[in-house]
Amino acid sequence: MSKIKLYRDYREMKKKFPRTAVAIGNFDGLHLGHKGLLDYAKKLSIKNEALLLVFTFYPHPLRIIRPGNEPQKILSFRSKIRKMSELGVDIVLIQRFNNLFSKISAEDFVVKILLGYLNAVQIIVGEDFRFGYKRKGDTEYLNSGVLKNKAKLNIVEPIKGSGGKYSSSTVRDLINNGKMEMVKSILGEFYEVEGVVVKGKQLGKKLGFPTANINYLDCMAPQDGIYAGFVLHQGKYYGAALSSGTRPHFEGNERFLEAHILDFKEDIYGRRIRALFVKKIRDESVFEDNDKLKKQILMDCLEVKNILRKEGNLKINGDSYGL
Repeated sequence: MSKIKLYRDYREMKKKFPRTAVAIGNFDGLHLGHKGLLDYAKKLSIKNEALLLVFTFYPHPLRIIRPGNEPQKILSFRSKIRKMSELGVDIVLIQRFNNLFSKISAEDFVVKILLGYLNAVQIIVGEDFRFGYKRKGDTEYLNSGVLKNKAKLNIVEPIKGSGGKYSSSTVRDLINNGKMEMVKSILGEFYEVEGVVVKGKQLGKKLGFPTANINYLDCMAPQDGIYAGFVLHQGKYYGAALSSGTRPHFEGNERFLEAHILDFKEDIYGRRIRALFVKKIRDESVFEDNDKLKKQILMDCLEVKNILRKEGNLKINGDSYGL
């Protein structure tokens, strides 16, 4: 896996790369539709002896244009870049989207940025792609001669699965409702949260079920509840009971992720881990006392093992896992 080159403004890239195939979009979640588009773009880049450049935006344009209407982020920035690298992306331009950038005309976006600064020879977009001031640019405009035969436009039709068109908004709805098996069918992999393990109040340890705690800093939190899942630590996958929520039994109010890693005794405070959600098994609850909570956690762990065992010799990102 080659290291991606990252840029935060198109002006940093003037004529830096002689030929690029530019795929444009937000690519939030990198679902199977996005992966299909980027796979097509990668093949185009190789065929045209160009580098594959993903042109995306931060923050989401709606945060500037219609504050409060921007969608929740499915993937953290770190996870998104890592997954793009795995897909063969060479360069990512995460353009700072602000009021000034939002005023760029459709013509300047194409002629000045895509052709001038990025040296695009192939442009890859979805059929509903819109750009430029007041979203006046679209695929019809790109086909009107503005590319001046310097680049070829490739319009990728929506990629569909058994449930219809793959959609980031559908993924968000499913995550918000804890339907992780359906999320996997759209993402093509388990939904994951990545972060550094932080010290909590060590309430789990006192109950006999120590947890690795992660804050939701740069991605959406799944519906509150207990999940069967995995934790990736130092290249190895472990089964885990994942708790996402506020811990109402302890009258908590801060939402974060706790992972009780099965058959695991290492001290991993300060280490970066990834938690993968497989299936929700119950809602958060308030118990009569801590003994009843401990009995429920034990039952949760047994259920998690049963769920993960049913996966058989599961392949996670090419690596095997078995209980």
